[in-house]
Amino acid sequence: MDTKERKRPAPQSRRPASGSAATRTKTGRKAPAKRPQRKRTAKAPSVDVVYAQPTPFNKYRFLLYLASVVAVVLAIIFGMSIFFKVATVTVVGNEKYTAWDIREASGIQDGENLLSVSEARVSNSITSKLPYVNKVRVGIKLPDTVKLEIEEIDVVYSVQAADGSWWLMRSDGMLTEKVSDADAKQHTQILGVQLSNPEQGQQAAASQPEQPEGETVPVTVLASEQLQVALTITQYLEGAGVIGGAASINVEKPADLELWFGERYQVLLGDAMELGYKIRSMKSAIDQMGDYQSGVLDVSFTIWPDEVGYTPFS
Repeated sequence: MDTKERKRPAPQSRRPASGSAATRTKTGRKAPAKRPQRKRTAKAPSVDVVYAQPTPFNKYRFLLYLASVVAVVLAIIFGMSIFFKVATVTVVGNEKYTAWDIREASGIQDGENLLSVSEARVSNSITSKLPYVNKVRVGIKLPDTVKLEIEEIDVVYSVQAADGSWWLMRSDGMLTEKVSDADAKQHTQILGVQLSNPEQGQQAAASQPEQPEGETVPVTVLASEQLQVALTITQYLEGAGVIGGAASINVEKPADLELWFGERYQVLLGDAMELGYKIRSMKSAIDQMGDYQSGVLDVSFTIWPDEVGYTPFS
C-alpha cells in the first residue's frame, strides 16, 4: 500500500530562534552568519610637503640689527655713568674702626660711577689697611648708595718679637698692632717662638735663633715650623669654641707642646700629630670637670692611649 511520507515538524527545541544569525537555505544548509559591519572612517587627506627655499643671509640687515643692539647697550651705560654716581657710603658691623676709617680705606670716591665699584678691589683695600677686618661684603643700592658690611676679627693672640716688643696676631698669621707688655697679657700668649721684623698688616715671620758658638749639632727645628704649629693650635681652639680661654701656647719643644687653659689646667699636647682631635678631647674633658677641679690634663695619648689623663694639682 502506497503511502506518502509526511514531514514531521521539527521539534520545538530544534527550531531556529527568530532573529538567529544562522538560518537554513532552501536546500537545508545553514547560511553563514552575517558579520557585523564596521563603520568606515574617512581617511585624512594627505598633506603635500612643500619645500621652501631658505631666506638668503642679508648682511646689511644683520649689521643693522647688531648696530641697534650696541646702540641700546651704549645708551644704558652712558645713562648710568651720568645718573648713577656714588653719593652715599653706609657702613654696618664695625666696632673696632669708625665708619669714616672704613670709608677711607675702601678707596671709594664721591661721584664715582657705581659700575666701577668692584667688590674685590674694595674688600682687598680695606682688609690690607685695617687688620682687624676679616671680610667685607659690598652692596649697591640705586641710584647712588654703596653699602659696606664689615666682619671683624673676634680674637687675636700676642707674640713677642726678637727685639722684646709684643705684637697682636690673628690665627691666620697677620699682625694687627704693636701693644704694651700689659696689653699682651690680656690675650693668649704664644711662647717658644719670636717674630722677625714685624710690621702691622703683614704676615708674621719667625726669627731663627742664632747657633751658639762651638755648637756642632745642626738645627733641626725651624722657627717657621714652630710658628706654623702655634697658628694651627689657635685655629683648632677657635674651631672648638675655645676663644680666648687659653692663657698661653708653648711650642718651644716640638715633641712636648703644651698650653694653659686659664690658671686651672695645664694641658699636655705631646707632638703635633692629631692636634684637632687633642683639642676637642681637651674641651670635652674640661666641660665635664667641676668648678672646683684643677690640674694637669694629658691629651698626648702616649701614657693613656685614647684617654685623657687627669692629675690634680697638689
